[in-house]
Order: sequence, then C-alpha cells, then structure tokens
Amino acid sequence: MSRKVKIFLGAYANIINAQNINCLSLAKNLDKSKFDITILSLYSGSEIEIKGVNIFKCYWPHRIFVYWAYFWNIMKSDVVYLPKAEILGFNSFLCKFFKKKSFATIEGILSKTSTESMIAKGGKNFAQYFNRFTKLYSITRFIKEYNYLNHQLQTENEVLLLGTESENFLNTKSSNIKLNKLVMIGNDLKLKGIDDFFELAKLYSNLEFHIVGSGNDKIDVNKEIRRFNLQNTFYHGLISHTELSNLLQNMQLHIFPSRSEGFPKVILETACAGIPSVVYDDYGAKQWINHNQNGFVVKNISEIKQVIEDLLNNKIKLELISKNAIKLGISYDWKSMIKMWEDVILKLSSD
Repeated sequence: MSRKVKIFLGAYANIINAQNINCLSLAKNLDKSKFDITILSLYSGSEIEIKGVNIFKCYWPHRIFVYWAYFWNIMKSDVVYLPKAEILGFNSFLCKFFKKKSFATIEGILSKTSTESMIAKGGKNFAQYFNRFTKLYSITRFIKEYNYLNHQLQTENEVLLLGTESENFLNTKSSNIKLNKLVMIGNDLKLKGIDDFFELAKLYSNLEFHIVGSGNDKIDVNKEIRRFNLQNTFYHGLISHTELSNLLQNMQLHIFPSRSEGFPKVILETACAGIPSVVYDDYGAKQWINHNQNGFVVKNISEIKQVIEDLLNNKIKLELISKNAIKLGISYDWKSMIKMWEDVILKLSSD
C-alpha cells in the first residue's frame, strides 16, 4: 500500500468565512485512504472533530501561536494549501526552506483595492504575491480570463471549481410555490449591495424581505430598517448553517445584488433548497446560471423588478425554475467536485 500524501489545509475549520468553509469541506471529502489531512482550529471557536482528519488547535495568544501552528504543520506536510493571506511571507519562506509544494486559489476578480493590498503584503507588485506558490488556480473560467486580460495574471489552465454540501440545504418537497418571501445572504452587506435590497423592500410592501449576515461594522442593518420604516423587512444576523437551512425552507427567491464576486457559494446553497437566485452579471454568473431556467442574471435593479413582477404573475414558472435550481446545486456537490482537487494534490506531491 502506497504512503498517504500529507496535506495541510491552512484554514480554521471552526470559524465561518468562505475560505474556512471550503477547507472544512475539503477535509471532510478528501479520500482518507489517499490523504493524511490536517486543518487548523481556533481557540475562540467551538470544539470540532472530523472523522479521519487531524485538527491542530491554535491557542491564545493567536498572534504568536499562529506562527508555531503553520511552522509545525508545513514542516510535516507534503503539500500545503494556503487559501488565506495569513502570515504569507513567513509561510512561503517555510515552504521554500522545507521544499514543500504549495498551491493557492484566486477566488475573485482583482480590483484596485485587492491589488493594492497584495502589493503591501507581497512586495513591489502583486505578481510577487502570487509567485510565492508552486501552483496557482482560478476557481472559475471568468476569473481566470478577466485577471489575465486586465492584470496579466497567469493561472493554471485547469480551473479548480468549488463545491457545496448539498445535503445540508436540500429541499425537494417544495410544491405549489408562491412568491412571498425574499432573502439576501452575505457578510459585509454594504459591499454585497444591501441598498438595492432595501429599495426593493420599499417597492413591494406586500412581500417579506429577510436579511442574513453581517454588516461588518459598515452598516447598522436594524437601524436602516427603522430609518426606512420597513415593516416587511427582518434581519436575522449571523446564523449557523442549520439555522440557515431551516430559514430557507420558507423562502422562494434569493436576491444577491453584489457587483464584485468570485464564485458565491450561497447561490449553490440556496439553489439546493429550491430557491433560485437573482444576481448581477458583472462577475461571470452566466457561466453557471442559465437565465430564466435555474436562476436569473440581470444588469440592474430595474431588471430585478422585472423578475419579481414576472414571478408574481407566473407561479408555474417559479415552480419550474425552483426545481431546476435544485439540479444546479446538486451538480456542484463536493462529492462530484473533489476528484479534481485530489488530482491536483497528488500531482503536486509527485512532481
């Protein structure tokens, strides 16, 4: 029997954000007969156990202990996945010193803000930031093409698609659907376009508008609801995946008015629950959403209004698109996506 490949996932399994959730899913779904998997956990989060996975706990004070956590686990690994920019200079030095293969993923189009941040962390230009990794992958074809055309950033030809834990959200019992409740989900809600969501709530007082996520100290959501006197709008704050799954059972449409994204997994999660998404077309959503079939890709808020009006007057269409949305979500289940990730890790370990 061949030796297992030791893979270190540089993220925190018990803290909720996009990169951490993706690494948690990788830890769960990677083949335990092929991989010896280690992932971090943070002292401030809840205790977590994953069958067949090593959990390395980062204790307080984090700003000191994090160096030991990465040092120890990079030293012991064969391949390192670094989706976060955490102490990147230190980690890239360790990978080079210990001759470890590393890879990272580009999860969004590069904006002026993000490139300036990378220059600050990576050196004279943001290319130096990405040159730290053995391999660099984009998570969608649109991201790959956009960043190359606009920033000459070259990533691998293969795209590393992200998946979703479809069973956590799956709802195949939806029938006799009538548009009544709309939901917006996201962290940094101001950046995600919550102002457009408020505008819709003002226009459709007969519908319920539900908000999930964090204002990230940029907006007081409850204060804004009171300011606009939105009696039909409800803020749930940050909630667990279980709570979100339960909430989604009663929603019919997901409004996601963000203008700058990579591959928003919340679209897949809501799709699994039979809730199609309305999204803007700025970041390549047409590559995975078929407009008017399993979701809606629009240019502006006026087109969102058109979608709502259409669905209010066409219940059969909403039911059909809801069923197609479930198929979309299931098609991105991690059980289907994980093979390409395993192939990348195995190839890196053997190069």
